[in-house]
Amino acid sequence: MSLIAKLVLSLTGPMKVEQFEERCRHPRREQEELLRHILQKNKNTVFGKKHGFGRITSLRTFQKRVPVCTYEDLKSYIDAERGGKHGQLTEEKPILFAMTSGTTGDAKYIPVTPESREAKADLMKVWLSAFYKDHPEIFSERVLSVVSPEVEERAPDGTPCGAESGHAYRNVPAPIRSLYSCPYEVFEIEDYEARYYTILRIAAAQSLSLIVSCNPSTLLVLCERLAQHTRSIIQDVRRGGLSKKVKVSDAIRNKIADYLKPNPTRADELRQMAAQHKGQLVPKAIWPKLAALACWQGGSVGAYLEKLKPYFPEKIPIRDLGYLASEHRGSVPLLDDSDAGVLAIGTNVYEFFPADKDRKPRRTELLTVNEVELGKRYGIVVTTLGGLYRYDMNDIIEVVAYHKKTPMIRFVQKAKGMVSFTGEKLSEAQVVTAVEEVFQAMKGKYEFISAVGEMNGNSPHYKFLVEFNKVPGPAQLKESVKALDDSLCQQNAEYASKRKSVRLDPPVLQIVRRGEFDKYRKRKVSDGSPDGQFKVLRLTDDADFAKEFAVMREVSLKANSHRTKPKRQPDRAQSK
Repeated sequence: MSLIAKLVLSLTGPMKVEQFEERCRHPRREQEELLRHILQKNKNTVFGKKHGFGRITSLRTFQKRVPVCTYEDLKSYIDAERGGKHGQLTEEKPILFAMTSGTTGDAKYIPVTPESREAKADLMKVWLSAFYKDHPEIFSERVLSVVSPEVEERAPDGTPCGAESGHAYRNVPAPIRSLYSCPYEVFEIEDYEARYYTILRIAAAQSLSLIVSCNPSTLLVLCERLAQHTRSIIQDVRRGGLSKKVKVSDAIRNKIADYLKPNPTRADELRQMAAQHKGQLVPKAIWPKLAALACWQGGSVGAYLEKLKPYFPEKIPIRDLGYLASEHRGSVPLLDDSDAGVLAIGTNVYEFFPADKDRKPRRTELLTVNEVELGKRYGIVVTTLGGLYRYDMNDIIEVVAYHKKTPMIRFVQKAKGMVSFTGEKLSEAQVVTAVEEVFQAMKGKYEFISAVGEMNGNSPHYKFLVEFNKVPGPAQLKESVKALDDSLCQQNAEYASKRKSVRLDPPVLQIVRRGEFDKYRKRKVSDGSPDGQFKVLRLTDDADFAKEFAVMREVSLKANSHRTKPKRQPDRAQSK
């Protein structure tokens, strides 16, 4: 680790940690002060004038004056801002619109202002400082941090739209950036397989002490590709450059040339390491100074952690990155091997409602940070420095402990109607739209039951359970699967990205035996569900749900995939 980088961390980190700790001692006070700052600063915006920000002096008054919002409620303001009509939600002009998927067909554009970016950077310094204090060796060598491109498109007014991770990667202080394994240009490679290969080609020639990726699914893909491309990577390290077979433009090759110099000595080391592991490169062998991993550990992504174990040293520390989304950075984990983090009370204003309630509460019934209870689960509403006001995250979190007097939370799952294994955030509305598009010519001749998300080996996929009056032929069924995949890609940019980056397998179609859905409905009514209120979630990540139905056959996009499914379901699925 460079002396300058150490100096930056030693000077800024402890100060930010001290400020963070002081806020945690007075959570409600900090929330009220932050809210007043946000409202006063933005009282002359279009949104601020409409809701009387200048006359609001407390969180309770804020709850009375401002309704709970979704992205659709704020979309007109964001669209106007992107079009050049500034001062819609914030006094500061956004410097980036972070792109993420929405519940409807269009992408969401989340404003990032200079102040909101600085606040997130401060939280990152707190996280880094605590991590470095526990494991100073994490910065002894290079750091491989995997991000997405900062600029995927530009708004009509010219503001970049893309990933905030890429934006942060490019804007960290130069001494810290000097620790990065890969130059930013690598993450602008459009072909995902080429991008993965280039990341690994560069990193294999280096010594790493830390690997960072929000989603552990990305780490798993990198491990698999490292083994798959062992021979080619060793050859490239020996000769220098990047294999011509890799789809990387000459412009990017030229920009990253300094990272691709020949290194015969390292190539010999890699060859010997591969020989000791059945001819394959393995992270724990080629990066012996690897001190820790940093990635999400909670929610549905936790399933990946077990799959990562063969590739890394036993008991390697893993530090969670926290409750983190395009909309906000919600928590700061301070401990290893835990998905819990301290609520970011100095950066965002939070409100909560019990996750087990049948209805969402009225605007004044939401709980404040000092009213939540240990062990309880809540829906979460956030007000940010970037211009989101009483924004319903559609997430469920759990309060698991307290740091000083501030709740420590963990992300549990998306709320009903949305599933996300690797960041795709697929919604029930998108699934229903895809099914209706694909089977529109068969109206009345099929019953769509549900799309079930589940782990498929090392990758997740979605099973579409459909019951037909008359089952179509094999060719039409396979075309239907392809059409379902295409529709979801068109509707959901994150789904398309995860499919393209091979972190998400293609969907499969499971053909359910005729009459099964009616039997299921009768069972549920018999078990106490009101007949008039019977409803099935059209999207779920409960893999056991599919076991309720007898499946005749399964169809996927893979070769020889059209096959009969002879297995019978449990007796409870047949006896009533």
